[in-house]
Amino acid sequence: MSAPVYVDFDDVLSETARALSALSEREFGKRTAFEAIHAFDLTVSFGLDEAQTERLFEIFHDADILMDIAPVAGAIEGIRAWHAGGTPIHIVTGRPPSTHAASVAWLALHDVPFDRITFVDKYNRGHAHIPGVDILTRDELRECAFCMAIDDSPPAIHFLAEHTTVPIIIFDRPWNASLGTLGNASRI
Repeated sequence: MSAPVYVDFDDVLSETARALSALSEREFGKRTAFEAIHAFDLTVSFGLDEAQTERLFEIFHDADILMDIAPVAGAIEGIRAWHAGGTPIHIVTGRPPSTHAASVAWLALHDVPFDRITFVDKYNRGHAHIPGVDILTRDELRECAFCMAIDDSPPAIHFLAEHTTVPIIIFDRPWNASLGTLGNASRI
């Protein structure tokens, strides 16, 4: 079996930033147009304070809200084509492991083929261990063999570029537009 493709979940498969912006407007009266989300840090992009940002993510990680996120146009079709051609798909997400059931249910709802889903504490948020959920540290992630990685997050992209030799596809989003040239990365 060939090495899998690392596919990030949020804002590669699902329109997470758009959903978070709508939720921020509903909860705090602050909406930011998708095209204006220039910082990966939502406290900055949405003009929230730390407590509001924490509350936003607490609300957002509810299973019902996660299930309502729209898929990224064309992404699932691409994943299906790769998988049908024999490429293993490894979903790698920075979501908290407590969202495992909702994340797997979303993938099933949208008929996204995958061979593995792993929760990685990409942003040092202190993910709790949950029995039966595939959880890796960032150090463990760098030991994984991937044929390619697709991510939108500047911190995750920088981590991969600095600590692995995997070819990286930067999934083009407003918050990663200012990323400089990285030796093993290209943009789609």
